[in-house]
Amino acid sequence: MQTAELRTQDAPPLAIPLSFFLTAPLAIALAGGLLLWGGVAVTTSRWLPITLCLTHLGTLGFLTMVMLGALYQVTAVVVGSPVPWLRLAHVVHALFALGVAALCWGFAQLGAASLASISLWLAIGSLGPAILLFLIPLSVALARAQSFNPTWFGICSAAACFFLAATAGLWIAHGFVGMGFPGPRELWSQVHLGVALLGWVGCLITAVSWQVVPMFYLAREVPVRIQWTVQSLAVMGAAAPLLLVYFSSFDAGGASSHGLGRAAALALAPAIVAVWGLHPAATLWSLQGRRRKRSDGSLLFWRAGLALGPVTALAAAAAWGLSSEAWDLAFGWLAIWGWAGMIVHGMLTRIVPFLVWLHRFAPLVGRVPVPSVKKLLPDRWTRIGFALHLGSLLLGTLAIATGWDLLSRSTGLALLATAGMMARSLIHVVRQRPASASELD
Repeated sequence: MQTAELRTQDAPPLAIPLSFFLTAPLAIALAGGLLLWGGVAVTTSRWLPITLCLTHLGTLGFLTMVMLGALYQVTAVVVGSPVPWLRLAHVVHALFALGVAALCWGFAQLGAASLASISLWLAIGSLGPAILLFLIPLSVALARAQSFNPTWFGICSAAACFFLAATAGLWIAHGFVGMGFPGPRELWSQVHLGVALLGWVGCLITAVSWQVVPMFYLAREVPVRIQWTVQSLAVMGAAAPLLLVYFSSFDAGGASSHGLGRAAALALAPAIVAVWGLHPAATLWSLQGRRRKRSDGSLLFWRAGLALGPVTALAAAAAWGLSSEAWDLAFGWLAIWGWAGMIVHGMLTRIVPFLVWLHRFAPLVGRVPVPSVKKLLPDRWTRIGFALHLGSLLLGTLAIATGWDLLSRSTGLALLATAGMMARSLIHVVRQRPASASELD
């Protein structure tokens, strides 16, 4: 592992990223329970309340929760600019967790107007402040940074897209409580999804990978010109649909919703090419040049997630061209639990052991024997987690393709097993401490 260029002395307290990371398995378990209870009803249409609940457990409860925790760490250690007012991170975590729970409960209760309204207003009132309390200190840290490189630019782009996607999402949520949607629901949902997946998630995954893949896996570095190309295309393509839809509202002629939807989808093309095409190709090329050829469980996650990038792009093209509910669902499933889910899950199996080692064992190096980072989490456990994740992904894909209730409920069981293994692994690592507290004196 290469750590010479890291500003480890600026790392936030261990409890801050861990609080976000440890919440992720709970969201996956709730998603699994929802599938186990709802069965095929969850995999019928993306517009059903129960499906909206499942989607946001994946995007907010799992992916975004982990990404928020990671940014407190990455901005300080990799970018070299600590996020100020760190005590606010605990408020962000509490408000965001409450907001996600209320949002999903509100979606699940859309048939009961009063309950849904109360829950969704609670979600809006929690998520809005949480996002601002996160983005304002992060923006200060990024503005103070001394380096101007693709990783810094990618994190800035991801933060901007997170703000845009969240604003659109909260505005859409108002439409469920009688305040009116910002425009045609399907069009704005499409734009919200594109900015969130390709801008927020895509820009951050690509930006962080330029640093963590060479560091954790001793891979060769991707040429800087390719890094800049990927980050530039990603943010341009992710933001373009939102700008297109926004400025079209001033068009006196009034373009049709269908026409705007197709134009917005085409505007995403640069980001799709960058995030699901160029980035996987460049990163897999990087991993091919590893100085250490022995593979491990976390590398399986990365390779699977990267390989699913082009598959996700093809599913997106099919969903756009065929206007099929099945393809819409397949695209969302592959993007959230396949491409992004694999990479984020894999990173958890590396970054959590690294953080625990950094905070608890690194000060003892040279004084007493300390375990290596890899010893903190058995690789066999990581491989079991990968097998469960891959199995749930395949089961879910088959459930969407066939419409079989048994497969949908089996996917729920597989998600519960994946969440259980993830929680067990994370808790095992967090419990690792030096043999004696006196060794730190």
